[in-house]
Amino acid sequence: MREDDLDTVRRIFRIAFATFVNASDKENFYLDRECVSTRWHADPEAAIVAERAGDLVGSNFVAVWGSFGFFGPLTIKPELWDRGIAQHLLARTVEMFDERGVRDSGLFTFPHSTKHVNLYQKFGYWPRFLTSVMVKPIVAAGAGWTGYSTLSGPRKAEARRACRELTDSIHPGLDVTCEIEAVDAQGLGETVLLWDGDRLDGFSVCFCGVGTEGGRDNCYVKFAASRPGQDLFRRLLAATEAMAGAGGLLKMEAGVNTSRTQAYRTMLDAGFRAQTQGVAMTRKNEIVFNRPDVYVADDWR
Repeated sequence: MREDDLDTVRRIFRIAFATFVNASDKENFYLDRECVSTRWHADPEAAIVAERAGDLVGSNFVAVWGSFGFFGPLTIKPELWDRGIAQHLLARTVEMFDERGVRDSGLFTFPHSTKHVNLYQKFGYWPRFLTSVMVKPIVAAGAGWTGYSTLSGPRKAEARRACRELTDSIHPGLDVTCEIEAVDAQGLGETVLLWDGDRLDGFSVCFCGVGTEGGRDNCYVKFAASRPGQDLFRRLLAATEAMAGAGGLLKMEAGVNTSRTQAYRTMLDAGFRAQTQGVAMTRKNEIVFNRPDVYVADDWR
């Protein structure tokens, strides 16, 4: 994908999803959220397109979090659905995971769509637990936290190292520092750091407001993780809410795989309620880090 492809990719993305959900205003669907240029700028080599007779007709985005990867949104022009174009994009996507040394990979898709589930099964992805995308109104409250954007260069490097150590303890090789750096470099939001002295107890990578994956008045938690324990995860959610409230945002949005039982229950107790849900599919039907003892919020969209 080239930079001059982004407008076309964005339009196909909006019309494809609007068509699938039967939205009335397809041209303005998801208009306050940006999921195309932000992902391209984060990793241009991980964004691919499909062309037909010289015209761009579809695209996919690959995200590599160290040893784990996921992909999407994968979108095709609606008038060209069911022509095998998505399969060509998926074949290249799986190759990219292998080329980059990704051991485990997954995706988020519509649980009610047998067409989508069957397509991904052809490439070795199997449906597992539901992922609940949850929202809650923000009630700004006092909670101690540190913003990654406020740190000096050396302290940012130390924070990234601490984040890698935390995620590696959850799943060997898991590393989301690319997301932290992308949010910081593009000014898309903030990464909330929860310290206990020199030890990092948790962090959350957040997209905030219009022009990001969050959208108007919204704090979208791309990834959040804490050390084990409901109290620590609850404190991380509260710190993230305090950051969002200080920024004038009105709502928090975060996904959690329902197999992460304790994290899911903690979010419910904190006032999050399901807005929509998808199904997580993993290559070779691996569990990855979807376990009851894992305190992680994400949704692989």
